[in-house]
Amino acid sequence: MRGQRVVLERGTPAGSAGVALWPRYSILPVLPTLASPKLWTITLLAVVFACSSKERPPGRSHEAGSGAGVLRDAGSEPEGPPLPDAPGLCGNQIIEQNVDRPSLYFVLDRSGSMSERFEEGSFEKYATSVLAIRSVLRAIGHRVSYGAAVFPAFDSADDECATGEEVFAARPGDPLQYALDGEDGPVLKEFIQVLGTRPPGGGTPTSATLAALTPTLIEIEGKTALVLATDGEPNCNPDAICSGADCPWNVAHETTDDGRECGEDVNCCDPDIMEEGPLSCLDQPATLAALRELESAGIRSFVIGLPGSERFAEALDAMAEAGGTARSGGHAYFPVTSATELKDTLLGIGVSVAISCSIELSSPPPDPDLVNVYFDGRVVGSNAHDGWVLDGEALLDIRGSACEELKSGDVFQVQVVAGCPTVVI
Repeated sequence: MRGQRVVLERGTPAGSAGVALWPRYSILPVLPTLASPKLWTITLLAVVFACSSKERPPGRSHEAGSGAGVLRDAGSEPEGPPLPDAPGLCGNQIIEQNVDRPSLYFVLDRSGSMSERFEEGSFEKYATSVLAIRSVLRAIGHRVSYGAAVFPAFDSADDECATGEEVFAARPGDPLQYALDGEDGPVLKEFIQVLGTRPPGGGTPTSATLAALTPTLIEIEGKTALVLATDGEPNCNPDAICSGADCPWNVAHETTDDGRECGEDVNCCDPDIMEEGPLSCLDQPATLAALRELESAGIRSFVIGLPGSERFAEALDAMAEAGGTARSGGHAYFPVTSATELKDTLLGIGVSVAISCSIELSSPPPDPDLVNVYFDGRVVGSNAHDGWVLDGEALLDIRGSACEELKSGDVFQVQVVAGCPTVVI
């Protein structure tokens, strides 16, 4: 005899699965201006690791009966965050999911202007970016692999245009339990420590960095998405050409070594006028070419414009187009003006890469009428519009509001469990 399906009326309490992303930038102290690289490193890392187990948000728990009313008779109400093998969930027979772990690769601008404040009362732009990435990886790091590069290279004091370098090779994030406990795992700790080892400085060698990273990025297994965060225009290309109207020296009315004023009659980005003048030109063609090469290899690039990049919005729009991630309406790239907006933008990008509402199961459930889906230990009812359905024998399709909740990033764990009557809403 086939299993009985249990029906819940719409409006049945479903409990709460909210997640607090930590830390909140509004309560963090302001980093001082740091002249010493060693002092800068120590201060950033002290802020990053200051959240002890006593300070972190408490682990989420479920009130008696929340989201599991029909399962109460089976004595299976979860009393806290579920472990990965789902003990205590009704049926307790886990249907494994085929997980194709994607990779998020962060390419961070650490040019001199990244030492400026992100916004009044906040950290420097570089430190703010690192902390925002940390917050996002706390939420989704267990779902992805991640790596990072910076430009210019860390050890580039004698060359402000040194090609950027990989500082953290892509690897799987920490296990789920760290996310459930609200802690940084060893992989995330190492990732943040590496990014915090040098203060900002130098130019913006974007095209050279992307070109140098391309072989490494192509070799990463599975789907890879690149996140490029910058506060200015790509430059540092000795072969770049620009008119006086597009030359920063001319815009600022600087003076050459021999006393000529950069202006209408003197293009200071002309190598015949200033030998290193081309390094200041907007390096758009080479940067777009590098992004197109990555896109043709299946690697999309999300472009985030940090405060200060507004003057180069047209160039950043073109970069997003070339990277295959142009947004419709408004700017094609992601302009951000606050630390909160940056964190939300990064989370949205990360979730879009890491989470799908179509989940492939490793095998069909033994009985499709004895299957339940859980978000962080809370049962999600089966419904063709706002729940889940089995599409075929082994494809779980999460729809409507349930899909929106999943893709909000507030759900750490999806579990498919067989053995009890399906909850239908």
